[in-house]
Amino acid sequence: MPALNFMLRFAADVEDGTKRRTVRADRKDGRPHARVGDRLKLYTGMRTPQCRLLGEATVIAIDRIRIEPTEMWLNGTRLHSIIHDRSAPQTDNEFAQADGFEGFTEMADWFHDTHGLPFEGSVIYWGDPS
Repeated sequence: MPALNFMLRFAADVEDGTKRRTVRADRKDGRPHARVGDRLKLYTGMRTPQCRLLGEATVIAIDRIRIEPTEMWLNGTRLHSIIHDRSAPQTDNEFAQADGFEGFTEMADWFHDTHGLPFEGSVIYWGDPS
């Protein structure tokens, strides 16, 4: 059963079910973090005395993601900015907000500071936590 650790800033949203996805950098060994159907254990503070289980959930989908300073792609399709396309099924801001950020700019800045840009990895989605 894969275990995922979340920074404290995201823990409450994971625990209450508001956040049901995570963006993860590719592993150096090339193995996936999880597969569709896997049961996840969701934690904060792993490897510390403050470790706490936030919940368990089942992986329902996995997408590829690329984040650049001014745009992002899911599975090779560019997500539009609401500034440019209000009719888009999902915008970069909506994606960022569902992932726990105020908007795309804050998310891009966080990924720049944490991982560097461009960033490539996976988005892991899960169903109702238990």
